[in-house]
Amino acid sequence: MQISKKDYFKYEIPEKWIVEDSEEVTSIYCNNGEGALTLSYFSIFEMKETLDEHISIMAKKFIDANHIKLNRALILDTTQKGKSMLYGVGSTPDQWFIKLWVVAKFPKVVFATYQSEKKTSEVKTVDKIVSSFTFISD
Repeated sequence: MQISKKDYFKYEIPEKWIVEDSEEVTSIYCNNGEGALTLSYFSIFEMKETLDEHISIMAKKFIDANHIKLNRALILDTTQKGKSMLYGVGSTPDQWFIKLWVVAKFPKVVFATYQSEKKTSEVKTVDKIVSSFTFISD
């Protein structure tokens, strides 16, 4: 099923998944699932570095502020058509599994996190949702 966030972007979710949407945050989950994907939306008004550097800084600030322990360095994927994507996997201070993504096409940025008590195969479904993000051009 395809979902649109106004004139911002669109994405695909599996059947029976639920979207709870507000102006600033979207939650996506399966009722019988293990965790939830949370999306936050940002616009870049001024940038002194490249887009890739900017989203790296955003991710590092989030990781530091939330005391997330990464399993390995963040990965920058610039092979995605029409967007830059940075992602990483780790654990929260209470030992929950977390995967985060920063997906951007200037000036739009979507910050996504998936958290669950432990890592399960559901993260593969969430990866597909995030990979389907397509920004809507102005």
